[in-house]
Amino acid sequence: MQLPTGASRFVFILAHPAGHVGAPRYYSPYFREHGLDWHMVPLDVAPAHLADMIRTLTRSDSVVGFNLTMPHKPAAFALCDAVGPAAEFEGVVNTIRIERDGRLTGESFDGGGFLNAARAEGVFDPGRRCAVIGAGGAGRAICHALAAAGVERIGLFNETPEPVQALAQKLRSRFPKLDIRFEEQFDDCGLVVNATSLGLQAADAMPMDPARLPEDCAVFDIIAARRTEFMMAAAARGLRVVDGVAMIRHQLPLQTAFWKGEA
Repeated sequence: MQLPTGASRFVFILAHPAGHVGAPRYYSPYFREHGLDWHMVPLDVAPAHLADMIRTLTRSDSVVGFNLTMPHKPAAFALCDAVGPAAEFEGVVNTIRIERDGRLTGESFDGGGFLNAARAEGVFDPGRRCAVIGAGGAGRAICHALAAAGVERIGLFNETPEPVQALAQKLRSRFPKLDIRFEEQFDDCGLVVNATSLGLQAADAMPMDPARLPEDCAVFDIIAARRTEFMMAAAARGLRVVDGVAMIRHQLPLQTAFWKGEA
């Protein structure tokens, strides 16, 4: 393991709570493999302190930028001086770059990482309905990526209806032919995505019952910290399962290029 020195630079991943964050085990080795003396460091930051923490860390030349995870993506969007096209549509950022003049530029790479992983794992079929459970930061990014990639039918579900309706309205404004279903019907689904935090803890309820899925449906659970009960139940049925680690691995090159100012 390469330890950081005074010449090293850092990407902070900000979360609350942060106990589940395992991203540094993927990011820091990737940075080394690509000739970067960069290290990812997790920080538990309560929402009330997010703005102050980002402003403080931005003042250090040792800091490259930030990776945002639950629950900070919408709030981080508001702190940016400029945002990229995906973030502009989704209203969230999961990646912030510190410019030379100290300004903050944000972008959302959850959707790109998800889509590239789904394609690489062979579970993306634009001809089938995709069901996305969760309309938070990750859910918004995933729905946007699916619609932009040509999916014409999306099932969209959330514990509370307001985020679903807001997301659906925004999607329809950009993709007017998109068929969005709110009823929890899965009989025609080719892919079901858990875009919630359900599964971070073993005691969590499953986002839905995999017994309701067609035999040729795939499951993509964005949880990377552990193999969730939802993943295991879907695999026990013989369904194809992709986890959040695949999403991280496919976000890595996109985010690294962004932090380097190449994208």
